[in-house]
Amino acid sequence: MHKSFYIVLCLLLVYGMLLMLPGYGRVQSIPFYQHQGFNNIAHGTGRELMPGNTLEGAFNAVAVGADIIELDVHLTLDKIVVVRHDATIDATTNGSGWIADMTLAELEAYDVGFHETDYGDKLAADGIRIPTLESLFVALPDKRFLIELKPDDIETGIQLCQLVLAYGLSDQVVVGSFYSSVLEDFRQGCPEVPTSLGEEEVLTFVLLSWIGLGHLYKPPGYSMQLPFEYYGVELISRPLIRAANELNLVVDVWTVNDSQEMLKLIELGVGGIITDRPDILHAIDI
Repeated sequence: MHKSFYIVLCLLLVYGMLLMLPGYGRVQSIPFYQHQGFNNIAHGTGRELMPGNTLEGAFNAVAVGADIIELDVHLTLDKIVVVRHDATIDATTNGSGWIADMTLAELEAYDVGFHETDYGDKLAADGIRIPTLESLFVALPDKRFLIELKPDDIETGIQLCQLVLAYGLSDQVVVGSFYSSVLEDFRQGCPEVPTSLGEEEVLTFVLLSWIGLGHLYKPPGYSMQLPFEYYGVELISRPLIRAANELNLVVDVWTVNDSQEMLKLIELGVGGIITDRPDILHAIDI
């Protein structure tokens, strides 16, 4: 009994000391997040309104009020960065195959439609093609892009970095990935372009914030994109938002298409909402 008491006491003392430790401080502010306090982020270029990850979708997302275009990228066989979510084109085009095994010319032979699993009841206009990321940079040079590196490799990040720098868009792009290792490589090879946090990095911060020690986290990026809940556990809460604000980390929540859920998140103080329906989010009086 006495031994258990002393163990608990020691743990409480250690915890108290950790609470009093100074943190690493706030990450610096970057131009990407200085436009406004809240961001309407079009998930996959607003993939419920137009076929996702397309130039047409990006134009439409901007027209209905999106502040940021979220999209995903892969690398073709001839090392062209193209905008697509899946590693294959099976679920989103009238073709089939792995993007990494196809040239850009081969990919451009197919029509793009709505994702057959998520929005299989929707019909797309003919003639929509898989776009290059460069084509979006050319068509929308003044817009901001949240770009997810989908492959677990280094080469895609190298090509993405070269493209962003070539178009002078380092202030208009934030790069993310589920793979923390991919982001570590990208940060090392492309320090000029800011990143968000990877899945493992987000998890570390979330766990620390739950026990009141978020201030001890040293963020390697400037924002995090996470779901409202994960395996039934709610991740977004006022303590988490408060801990993120203390570090100057922006919290974006995906993928939210319901107006009531949007309102709840806005009231909690999230930095942005990633949605297939940027038109619904834009209609909310923020």
